Amino acid sequence: MKYIDGFRTPETATALRRQIETLCAKLGDRVVSIMEVCGSHTMAIARYGIRDLLPENIRLISGPGCPVCVTGSGYIDAALELAEQGCMLVTFGDMLPVPGSHASLTAARARGARIEVCYSPTAAMELAGKHADREVVFLA
Repeated sequence: MKYIDGFRTPETATALRRQIETLCAKLGDRVVSIMEVCGSHTMAIARYGIRDLLPENIRLISGPGCPVCVTGSGYIDAALELAEQGCMLVTFGDMLPVPGSHASLTAARARGARIEVCYSPTAAMELAGKHADREVVFLA
């Protein structure tokens, strides 16, 4: 196959899709499971609709990455909604920049949401005990 500069051209995408379909056709009924090791892979697959382009006998599995890698935007959106309702969110520091659909925890924190960083579930419980006057949600 002749590669074109960059993978985002329609010609390259079509050529790669045909190669994958040809290889998968040779497998017959066998299912190929591919683990997305990095959350960036998972996000790119979703963003560019790659899952819908793959043959039915390819199954993509999101890997056991870190929270940053495997947290979906819907999860962050739900957390942001809780923060907007006045809940205190307690989470690990690496979760702050994870993007939701419209914002991150960092952005919400900058706007005044009560989002605290902790280093363990035990620390989250201690923080919740100190703030018994409000709902505290451990986001992990």
